[in-house]
Amino acid sequence: MQLSKLVLLAIGYISGLLIFQRGFLLKRQILKNKSTCEDVFANKNCWIEPVYNKTIWLIIDALRFDFIDPIAEKDVDFSERYFRGQMPKVAKILKENPKNSRLFEFEADPPTTTLQRLKALTTGTLPTFIEAGENFGGAEILEDNLIDQVKNSGRNITFLGDDTWISIFPGRFNREYPAPSFDIKDLHTVDDMVESKIYDEIEKDDWQIVIGHCLGVDHCGHRYGPDHPEMKKKLNQMDNIVFNLIKKLPEDGILIVCGDHD
Repeated sequence: MQLSKLVLLAIGYISGLLIFQRGFLLKRQILKNKSTCEDVFANKNCWIEPVYNKTIWLIIDALRFDFIDPIAEKDVDFSERYFRGQMPKVAKILKENPKNSRLFEFEADPPTTTLQRLKALTTGTLPTFIEAGENFGGAEILEDNLIDQVKNSGRNITFLGDDTWISIFPGRFNREYPAPSFDIKDLHTVDDMVESKIYDEIEKDDWQIVIGHCLGVDHCGHRYGPDHPEMKKKLNQMDNIVFNLIKKLPEDGILIVCGDHD
């Protein structure tokens, strides 16, 4: 009788481990096929004609919807005073230019480490939990992705910011200005570098996409939490960067600002 209980208990443990291994520790199957015009029966111009010739893509790490979402000051809870609606210039543009600007709220699938979210943003795939361990040593992305498609179409990409991009997309950028990303006590090095160089890059005429990735908001959240004066300073800096990018945006360009997680 005692033996049968132990056998049943062992079967239960083993079954639980197998279910956990096949679920929580699920690994993605990476497909190295690339989407090309040869995949469809069409003329040589098989892709949709682009609406914009130039794109500025600014990623503000850990940007949250409520950092931008405008709210009356009297309605802000005391515990939210340093982060709620702390990008007023962007909020004003959204309010005054509803036909030319949009604010959307997205939900990021876990794990929300930067590397996994960049993979999701550029490949359209969902990350798995076991991949979170790769965050400190990202390998080159070989599956079909946005960066390679842009590069293969003959367009030039300039990158500034989080050096994770350089490890997963080596040799893809025409100009690159990477900065170290894992010192969470450093709130300013990456953001200040992006801010100091991105405006000059936009003034050049040899690019089709400029990608900037700022880290200070994320590092501030890790070090102090959102309800801290440093978060207000960081969000105000991001507000100014976005506002200045809008002012410098080419007539045939679009600005996309997003977070990778919250």
